[in-house]
Amino acid sequence: MKRAKKRIAVIGGGITGLTTAYRIKQKIEKEHLPFELILLEGSLKIGGKIYTVKNKTRYIDLGAESLDIRYPEALELIKELGLKDQLIFSEGNKPDVFFYNQLYQLNYPTYNGIPIRRNDIWKGNLLTMYGKIVTYTSYFNTFKKLEKDIETSTYLKRLLGDEMVEHIVEPFFNKIYASDLDKIGIKASRELVYEIEMKYGSLQKGLAAHPELLDGSGNYATFKNGLSVLTEALEEILKPHIQYRKKVFEIKKNDEDVYILDINHTEQVRVGSICLATPVTEYAKMIDHPEISRVFGNVETASVGYIVFGFSKKDIKNLPEGFGIVTPRRNDSFVTSVVFLDKKWPSLSEDEDVLIGVNFGRSGEDALVSLSNKEIEQSILKDLNTILGITKEPLFRIIKRWADAIPQFTVTQQEDILLAKQILSDDYPGIYIAGQGLAGFGINHCVQQANIIGNQIVEYAKKQNCL
Repeated sequence: MKRAKKRIAVIGGGITGLTTAYRIKQKIEKEHLPFELILLEGSLKIGGKIYTVKNKTRYIDLGAESLDIRYPEALELIKELGLKDQLIFSEGNKPDVFFYNQLYQLNYPTYNGIPIRRNDIWKGNLLTMYGKIVTYTSYFNTFKKLEKDIETSTYLKRLLGDEMVEHIVEPFFNKIYASDLDKIGIKASRELVYEIEMKYGSLQKGLAAHPELLDGSGNYATFKNGLSVLTEALEEILKPHIQYRKKVFEIKKNDEDVYILDINHTEQVRVGSICLATPVTEYAKMIDHPEISRVFGNVETASVGYIVFGFSKKDIKNLPEGFGIVTPRRNDSFVTSVVFLDKKWPSLSEDEDVLIGVNFGRSGEDALVSLSNKEIEQSILKDLNTILGITKEPLFRIIKRWADAIPQFTVTQQEDILLAKQILSDDYPGIYIAGQGLAGFGINHCVQQANIIGNQIVEYAKKQNCL
């Protein structure tokens, strides 16, 4: 069993698993440790929700579409890998809001649609006069640190008023989380607004002190050849350690603190420590424990999809001022957001074609994802007719579905996750969990989590092997 104790397994080849394995490999090599690293990926392809396809000469991302560089973690990893010179940065300011059958550009400083200056609330027609008064007066409110998590909608409405949240802020947040803000906790989401308000005593003061956070051009980055440039760079480094088509169905613990992995129901591998970087809904299937099953076995998820259309420029009657459009739930539309890809990324511009990426599906509204490609296309084109005035057939389309992609953690998440981690520490030492949503959403939070766990798992292995 000595060899098994020195084997570290990372299960899952998305950005979290890849970055975790990369950090483990770095630490093993730097400290000259006698450990064996394996990364087990259940499919033929690594990358998870980073998924790039090539359309003629253009690279298009059908999963994660960009990096938000207002968070530092992914950018730091990219610099470390020597990829910074391949980055391109977003243009086209910020999305318009489609509401009351009109497009509205927020022509004042905002963060996720939240006005920074109190007097800007009086601008525009997205709020009624009553809504504007409620939002204006709410800017004088202050709140104490939350002892327990509360719903994101409840928190934001206390800060900004109901109309501001429902008409403007919610669609910006939904673009990120595909969530029902009436369920997801503000602390669970790791959203910056809570941290800023706690630090400065006022959200507006905090945002004014951090102009780098404001919505606008340059907030997002990708690579000219798509986000897969990042995962492919990590794959190249980790190639000797990656095993493809190796799905782990069960994790059993023996008497010597060694874990037995049931792979593909055909082979067993013994390891000393494990990072679970799979979707969180997989944890209860792999680990037979009542509390792990309770916490992770019934996690609600949102299924989402992305469809890219090519149109002729003359076919689009209503052009947004910004690089795209976000839509509130009240619009009764399948479309959650629209991105004019060649406006946001000018390197994608080509002749008279316009590339439009459409996100659809969110918590409670994801039935469309289960329909046929033709039905999805017809539903989305009907909405694009309303929003953009498009009546012509697209020149081409590419559809990608992501079933059960976004976990919808409620306000009890933090307590549940702490409990689950304590159970793992007590009963399954050496198993670390790193799924999306456990410590925030998006690539930056995945990288941040991987940086921490990569170090923790090696330190555990050193202790386990008396090194």
